[in-house]
Amino acid sequence: MSHKVELSLKETLLNQLVFLEENVTEIIGSYFSSNRNKYKEFLNTYSTEVQDFLSTTDERSESSPTKAFIGTKVVLKYEDEDETDDYTICMPENSDPDKGFISFLSPVGSQLLLRSSGEIMNLITPGGEFKVTIKAINFDPIQS
Repeated sequence: MSHKVELSLKETLLNQLVFLEENVTEIIGSYFSSNRNKYKEFLNTYSTEVQDFLSTTDERSESSPTKAFIGTKVVLKYEDEDETDDYTICMPENSDPDKGFISFLSPVGSQLLLRSSGEIMNLITPGGEFKVTIKAINFDPIQS
């Protein structure tokens, strides 16, 4: 039986900080065979950005964060086409690319993580490199 629990962005991010701190060695060991220091630095940067966000945010700004965190939906507009895509950045075990859920450790997820709303970037995907604009970043409070 699956229960849906509504968590605020602050609660979600606090839970992530605890999880990452307690499991950083296991995460790096499970998902990366080389450049482990690079990925440890990546996770430390993420944790620092989350802490900064938590220290400066208020309840009114929670549903529309300006940066992409784990648990946020990122809406992209492809600059050379009139198309948009959205991706929800998630933990590896919740990844389902066909449904738009991408791991923060995946090549696309790691490029989107910590990007800002309105930012223009070159997104490298298996299908090529695309110039995209981050049109919106939203938080969906329903977590499984």
